[in-house]
Amino acid sequence: MSKFREHLSLSLQPGHLDIPIEQSKFSPASTIEPSPRYSGSPRSQFKHIQLSPKDVEAGTPSSSANLRDRFTRLFFDLRTFPNPAHPQHRMSQWPPLNVEKRSCICHLHDPRHEAKMKKQKRRSRCLLILLIIILLLLIGNAIFLNVRVLSLTNTSSSTTDSTTHALSANALQCISQFTLNAPTSPSSYPCSTCLSVLEAVPSSFMSDSSNSKDIQTINSAVQFCGLRAIFETADAQGQATLGNGSWSQNVNFCTWTGINCDTSGRVSSLQLTYPGVPATLPNEIGALTGIQTLQVIGGNTIPAGSLPTSFTNLTAMTSLHLESTEITALPDTLFSFPGLVNVSNLVLVRNSKMGTSLPSSVTKLTGLQTLLVNSQSLSPSPLSAIVNSSSLATSLQTLDLTSTSLTGSIPSSVSSLKSLTQLLLGSNNLTGTVPTMPSGLKVLQLGGNSALTGSLSCQAGTLQTCSVSGTNVSVAGCGVCQNSTTTTN
Repeated sequence: MSKFREHLSLSLQPGHLDIPIEQSKFSPASTIEPSPRYSGSPRSQFKHIQLSPKDVEAGTPSSSANLRDRFTRLFFDLRTFPNPAHPQHRMSQWPPLNVEKRSCICHLHDPRHEAKMKKQKRRSRCLLILLIIILLLLIGNAIFLNVRVLSLTNTSSSTTDSTTHALSANALQCISQFTLNAPTSPSSYPCSTCLSVLEAVPSSFMSDSSNSKDIQTINSAVQFCGLRAIFETADAQGQATLGNGSWSQNVNFCTWTGINCDTSGRVSSLQLTYPGVPATLPNEIGALTGIQTLQVIGGNTIPAGSLPTSFTNLTAMTSLHLESTEITALPDTLFSFPGLVNVSNLVLVRNSKMGTSLPSSVTKLTGLQTLLVNSQSLSPSPLSAIVNSSSLATSLQTLDLTSTSLTGSIPSSVSSLKSLTQLLLGSNNLTGTVPTMPSGLKVLQLGGNSALTGSLSCQAGTLQTCSVSGTNVSVAGCGVCQNSTTTTN
């Protein structure tokens, strides 16, 4: 049932059912004659209205159908054609249903509904504004990124090309592995292949400040491999000792025991003490090109063997200390260019296999301040070469050759060492007379040279420590040298 109900009312005259029913001919040419009851009315002018072909029905209708048609026609006539004699019986025109225009207006004047609608409108407006802002931000960001990419492409194309050409695929892979894998698994980093690959990176690349990030990674990987080789060369006891100091446990080598780094992250100082020492100094130690101080105190039998050829790469070294090792003779050109020409302190103590001579290049060092050789034989005596070196004349401050089996006399040219403040030549086999000492000498040790003779005159107020015990040297006017060691306050 439709929810839209039309209330129809129809008033008929008494006796209307007595009107004779006319039979439809159901023919295209048939006409319906008006009832005699309405023959006198103006409706007679419509007596010849023909039915539309659409009203034509086929076949002979049943009686029930004829009765229905009669009623239908009657109601139609009553509504369509007014009767002047009975104007009150005229039916008004049915208003259109306008179903499509009808809607529920339950909340038309509901204040709560109106407030809710206003709130929804405000929310929709805010969402629209927010959407517009997001779209504008996305568009602006896209434009910014495009401009930045274009500018970076234009300004960095040459740098990118040079970087791509400067670094080989192997170098790029080694850099990537050190960055991604080595921090979690230091022992898995392929130093055996990557060290040589990274050391071969062109100097033009390493000197370009635009490659600073890759340069730092390369330097770190190279130094890590150099230090890890020291760890791997040590015996089980040595590895255990070094491992306790974090060696090879991570890639942060600046935190390992015995290592100091400079502000750029390069190893500047390395101190190895037995049992945490390698069995031999590995060739990879030459990768530590930034090292300035190297001290190795072994266990008399280790480290052993010769210095690796890469040792001359340590050109930044200023202090070299080798003690209680079985390292063999130092290369004669070790302190010549392009080797360790910046060494200012050389200490060699109890290295039983190092031989009886010092590298001749020692006397060519222009900045050597301390030369200390103890408890290992030097024959023939290097004294003459040392004191007559023009390179050492102004730089050498301490000369200590105690217990080195020196023979011969002390050269008189020792006085030419103007910067010499300490001369220690005790426990040797020196002969001859004591020459005039440098004017700035503060410490003199000659004890234990029984064949040494002569007289020693003290420079007033200069000499502070003196030992001539066990010699035949006489002193004159030197209160600190009474044939025994004396120290002034």
